Amino acid sequence: MNKLNLLALGVKTALFAGAMTSFTTFAAEEEKSVEKESVERIEVTGSRIKRHAEIAPNPVTVIGGEELINAGITNVADLLQNIPSSAPGSAPTTTTNTIFGAGINTTDLRELGPERTLVLVNGRRFVSASTSNSSVNLNNIPSSMISRIEVVHGGASAVYGSDAVAGVVNIILRDSYDGFSLDYKTEKTQQGGGDSDYYSLTFGNEGDKTSYVVNMSYSEIGQLKESDRDFIVNPVTSYRNPDNTGGDDGIPARVILGKQTKLAVYDKAGDAFLPGGHYVFGPNGELVPFDYGDGLLPPPNGYYTTGGGNGYSFLENSYIATPLDRFNTFININHQLSDDHELSFELAAGEDNAYAEASPVFMQKQIRADNPFWDPEAKAQFDAAGYEASDTIGVYKLASDFGNRRYEDERTFNNATIAVEGIIFDEYDYQVYFQRGENKTLTQWHGEILEQNLDYALDAAMIDGSIQCAVRDDDGNVVGSRLGCSPVSLFGEGAASQAGLDYVTTTGTLNMKKAQTVFGASLSGYAFELPAGGVAFAVSAEHRKEVGESIPGAGMANNLIFGNFINPWKGEFTVDEVGLEVSVPVLADMFLAQELTVDLAARYMDYSSVGANSAWKAGFSWSVTDEVRMRGSKSKSVRAPNVEQLYSAGVQSFGGYDDPCDAYNIEEADADVRQNIINNCKAAGIPVDANWRPSADWRQVTPPSVNGGNRALTEETSDDTLFGVIYTPTEDLTFIADYWSFKVDDAINRLGPATVVDNCYEASTLDNESCDLVTRDPNNFEITNVVNAPYNVASYELKGVDLESSYNLDTSFGEFDFRLLATYLEHREFIADTFDSGYEFNPTVGEQRYPRWKARLTAGYTYDDFFVQLTGNYRHSTVGNREWTIEQNNYNEIPSYTKWDLYARYTINETFEVRGGIDNVFDITPPRNPYSYDNGEFYDVYGRTFSFGVNARF
Repeated sequence: MNKLNLLALGVKTALFAGAMTSFTTFAAEEEKSVEKESVERIEVTGSRIKRHAEIAPNPVTVIGGEELINAGITNVADLLQNIPSSAPGSAPTTTTNTIFGAGINTTDLRELGPERTLVLVNGRRFVSASTSNSSVNLNNIPSSMISRIEVVHGGASAVYGSDAVAGVVNIILRDSYDGFSLDYKTEKTQQGGGDSDYYSLTFGNEGDKTSYVVNMSYSEIGQLKESDRDFIVNPVTSYRNPDNTGGDDGIPARVILGKQTKLAVYDKAGDAFLPGGHYVFGPNGELVPFDYGDGLLPPPNGYYTTGGGNGYSFLENSYIATPLDRFNTFININHQLSDDHELSFELAAGEDNAYAEASPVFMQKQIRADNPFWDPEAKAQFDAAGYEASDTIGVYKLASDFGNRRYEDERTFNNATIAVEGIIFDEYDYQVYFQRGENKTLTQWHGEILEQNLDYALDAAMIDGSIQCAVRDDDGNVVGSRLGCSPVSLFGEGAASQAGLDYVTTTGTLNMKKAQTVFGASLSGYAFELPAGGVAFAVSAEHRKEVGESIPGAGMANNLIFGNFINPWKGEFTVDEVGLEVSVPVLADMFLAQELTVDLAARYMDYSSVGANSAWKAGFSWSVTDEVRMRGSKSKSVRAPNVEQLYSAGVQSFGGYDDPCDAYNIEEADADVRQNIINNCKAAGIPVDANWRPSADWRQVTPPSVNGGNRALTEETSDDTLFGVIYTPTEDLTFIADYWSFKVDDAINRLGPATVVDNCYEASTLDNESCDLVTRDPNNFEITNVVNAPYNVASYELKGVDLESSYNLDTSFGEFDFRLLATYLEHREFIADTFDSGYEFNPTVGEQRYPRWKARLTAGYTYDDFFVQLTGNYRHSTVGNREWTIEQNNYNEIPSYTKWDLYARYTINETFEVRGGIDNVFDITPPRNPYSYDNGEFYDVYGRTFSFGVNARF
């Protein structure tokens, strides 16, 4: 669906909403608030029981929609990814080379994986990003419509079902608006590249019985190349230290180079090692001696140069931020059926487009000595060296003539909900809803090469006075020309003809579809009274169906495109759930117990895919005094595998692995598994006693594998514990400290093809599930394929502390607001394979991905119609490797990183507001370390960025 169609859909629906309001009487006496008047009890994320917000049973970080505006944020992902307890799941800065997920924005609480963070919209599930990404794409959430965001830090499967292992992010959208609003924001980076623009239109009406709100927004973010940033152009790279003599000499194996390097092969013009030396090809295919620039790096660095010259420049085709265009339409219509019952309809629809880009294909092809495209000087060298016509010479080429490899993703989505909610029997809140969501993704691979066609096009010969593609007999003699084939020359930049390019290049396609259907209902209220108060309850039920489908184009499905074979698949599962929550007041109005409440929750889930399971939660909220409150909980959460993990039929990959039956590997195998390997290899028919080895051709390439699904997967389980203290010495000052720990067992993980192969042959017999995933050629016994399937074999264990503090100061010259969020990570352990008997604990806390401390400080000042906010984001100093020794490198330490953003807005009058800001005020670049200097996942790579915006309300 293109943007015009989406715009038409939004306008038509908005007109329909406007027509509905013609049957209502509008309030004209005074302007109504954007938000509905608060009721006495509200539903707080983490529980379906409605209660006063200040006695929420779970640690909840609440971020108001006004805070997004104050920070100049137009994509909710930009905020969530900077909360200390969270991290980017995927983002434009982490998907520059991602085939299926370019530009997707997700969030990742506790860095347990985005799929273990449940994102809700208005307390209900939202369709996920795609079949290959089970988390919600935050690009689809209209930021202009956000009323508030509630982040629950802790497992919540007992309340919301699967996926809420690390916590819940509930995004509450506005359900009414009265007026018309236009919003525009532009951002320009100081160094250029990565600029963005944002447009938003919101309008609505509030009637006596019917109200509606419509929002349409469009934004675009430009691509950011590594060559756009001087701190990457002037890098902090490393190279292998030629002075190193071994692993115990006290000399680091790698040291900082600090220069751009080039690979001294794969020039865009093509290069080859001929009898007379190493040459590149000139514009007409002539031989030009290869220029090594400042010379090759000293051994053992391989074929790398510094400072100009020929070869492949890594910088030229490297990108640090994916371009992203997105268009969203959101509509909410509410109609009061009676005093106690309301009907609502909610629709979110949109499209986002992004592309990841990589270098052109690296070609290494064998060209016959009698190929007519060879320059006469080259042929003279072949003759002098005694080459036969059928002898071949390896030609290296960065195939820039064929274009960059570009992975373009076009995603369209819609998510519609119709609900009835209200009060029954004068005291019980209820809700019944139906939700249907769908996400379609068209992925296109541009610049791909049809491998067989390329081989035909490179085998050229003079036939009937012209260069044509040759057809040869078994002896290599030309017996005719190949019909429809256009010959291709690799000798020189731009040497390939357009006809040749058309013959060998193609665009691969893959269509993916994810659909979600949900029926849900809930009922809450008070069951009966106890001396300490009423016992509150909530019951909920849900039926959910998820369907995934992947349909590759012919080139992908038929394995015609090198390295991109994809099998079509379709899968689905259903789940029926029922949950119960109870909140029991135990004590009230007593010494050191102004209030003590126990909260219990349980949920039963029956999956068509993995069977039945349950989740539970037990917690308490204890108000010791007016100033001190304590809370704690213990819970079990679950996560069921998604449709792709279950049903994917396979995507080709190339993961390095060795053949355990190789005589060399048998000799090197550990003594405790060597005999098992020998026995299993013999059972497979391999002549182990004859010192069998795979062919040299097999050993010299990266063997293929397939990333597929596993229908035998079961659900993950997580146990978490939370305990917190809230101290409020005054109504303007609050301190919060929450201890948390998580233990995730049976976590789903892909072990990699090497582990699959080893597990097959190291087992006591070939009768094991790993051997079902290994295929050998029955004639030469070489491994032809390995299925890299997911298994329930991993585990996570982590613990830490969240801190939060806020302070409000109201003075005669303005109001000051301060808020600090911080997370301390005490322990983290990830075991990729819990069945690995040789596993040893590898400490990772304090390494770059897992700093001890992360913090976010916001300081705001308001004076009449003027507001200004300063925001600081902090990452503690880290190391590259906790088990570092001087033998490894001389650059292990990574300094701390703090980025400051400044944003201001001024309300000119009731109609106009202007905004401006500076992101990364001090232009702080990533830490100058080989591990971090170009890292856009944890550090700002855009640099100092200026923004300006205007809002007009009518």
